[in-house]
Amino acid sequence: MGKKKCLRIFGFLIILLTIILGGCTQNNQNDSYYTNQVYLFKIIPPIGWITNENTVDPVKFFCPDQNDYQINLAVKEPITANETLSTVVDQLIERYSTTFFENFTLISRNHTTINGLDAYELVFSEGREPNMLQHKQVLFGKNNIIFTVIYTSLVRTYGTYISVVNDSINSFEMI
Repeated sequence: MGKKKCLRIFGFLIILLTIILGGCTQNNQNDSYYTNQVYLFKIIPPIGWITNENTVDPVKFFCPDQNDYQINLAVKEPITANETLSTVVDQLIERYSTTFFENFTLISRNHTTINGLDAYELVFSEGREPNMLQHKQVLFGKNNIIFTVIYTSLVRTYGTYISVVNDSINSFEMI
């Protein structure tokens, strides 16, 4: 009788623990999204990064580990474009290389899909040492609306944060 009672209590505790942990995992995932009701998008920012909505962009997430440059991930205000996403990317690269950035170097350009959205990923550098910057810019398109998410860092710190930045970018959704 004592053995059966112990098994019942143990079984009950296992079930209770499963319910509690299952609920926590689901709630933590939902709570970690930043949602913008004005521009209708959501994204999971890197853990521990500071959210700032008081910028020229709808939102920027700043890395708290700042040394000599602000490392950030910004979601830009969406634009309406009647061209294809590819054409908009071509125009952007042309503008960057001719008038916008000094010493612009396109490192990569990739067409992809993220969360069912057509997307282009651009990686490029610009500027001069010791403050040469590297950017990863992802443009998402749906129904002629284009969102841009861009990560900016010094070239020397770019690789330190790219993994958590990629996780955030890959969580982007239009709502």
